[in-house]
Amino acid sequence: MTVVLTRQGRRVPEHKVKIVNELVELIKKYKVIALTTMDNIGSLQVQRLRNMLRERALIKMVKNTLMKIALNKASKFKPGIEKLADHVTGSCAFVFTNENPIKINLFLEKNKAKAPAKEGQIAQSDIIVPEGNTGLPPGPVISELNEVGIPTRVQSGSVWVAKDTVVCKKGEKISRKLALVLSRLGIEPMEVGLTLHAAYDDGVILTEEELTIHPEEIKQQIQTAHIEAFNLAVNAAIPTPDTIPLLLQRAHLEAINLAINASIPTKETIPHLLAKVHAEATTLASKILEIKPDALPSDIVSVTPQPTVEHVVEKEEKKEEKKEEEEEEELGLGSLFG
Repeated sequence: MTVVLTRQGRRVPEHKVKIVNELVELIKKYKVIALTTMDNIGSLQVQRLRNMLRERALIKMVKNTLMKIALNKASKFKPGIEKLADHVTGSCAFVFTNENPIKINLFLEKNKAKAPAKEGQIAQSDIIVPEGNTGLPPGPVISELNEVGIPTRVQSGSVWVAKDTVVCKKGEKISRKLALVLSRLGIEPMEVGLTLHAAYDDGVILTEEELTIHPEEIKQQIQTAHIEAFNLAVNAAIPTPDTIPLLLQRAHLEAINLAINASIPTKETIPHLLAKVHAEATTLASKILEIKPDALPSDIVSVTPQPTVEHVVEKEEKKEEKKEEEEEEELGLGSLFG
C-alpha cells in the first residue's frame, strides 16, 4: 500500500487517506458539489433531512482540512472545483447531488424548523414578544421579564405582556437571560436547517446569493414582463395570439375614422356622416339666426344639436381603451399561472 506523507514528511494516517479518496470518488460521481453550514443544527435534524433527501442528495461531513485536500485532488478531472475550497469555513459539510442546486436549496429552505434560542446565538430576525397573557402566575417572572425590557401587568391572576416588544434585533447576540425568558414563554425564534452557501455546477462556482431565489418575487417579475411585452407588441402592431383581437379592433376603428373623415358612405359610417352633416347644418343655422333672426323658419331655432362625429369617435376610442386595459389585466397573471 502507498504511504502518503505530509509536506513535513510525516506519515498521513490511513483512515484520513481513505476519507479523502472516498470524497474524491463522490466528487467524480456527482454533477453538483455543494457546501452547507452545520452550525446550530442537531443530529436528529440532520438525520431527518438525510431521510428527506434520500435518492436526491447525499450529505457528508468531515474535517475542513480533508475537504480542501479532496477538492484540490479532484481538480484534475473537474477544472475549477478547487475554488470551492475558499468557501470551506466553520462547521461545513458536503452536499452531493445531480439535481439543480437552486432546487435543492429551495427544498432545504422550505424544510427548516423552529427552535428555541440559545445563549450566544445571533438573532436571524427581530425577536418580538407579543402582547397578551403569558399564562404564568405573578412572582419572580415579572422581574425576569422586566430585566430583558418586556413591560408587564398583572391581570386575572396572570402576568400579561403589556405590548408587543422587540427584545432582540436582527444581527444582535442573544443573552442568557433572554434565552431563558423566551423558553419560559414558549417562543422559538430561531430557524434551524441547512442552506447551501456555495456550489460547483458544470465548472461554475455559485454563491449563496446566486443559489437563493424568492418564488413570489420571480412570479411578480414574470407578470410585469408579460404585461410590458404585451403592450409593446400591441403598440408595434406585432401579431400574436394575444394581440390579434386588439389589433383588429384598433384597425377597424381607424378604418371607420378614416372613412368618416373622407366622407365614404358605408353601413357603419352613414349614421356618423348624417350626424356630422346635421351638426354642421345646425351650427350654420345658428350663425344665420344670430345675424338675421327671421331668415329661417322659427322651428329651426328649437332643433337640439346632435352629437358630432368627433364625439362619437372619441366615445368609441375611450371604450376601446377601457377594453384594452381589461384585456391586459386578463392576460397578466391569469394567463401565466392559470
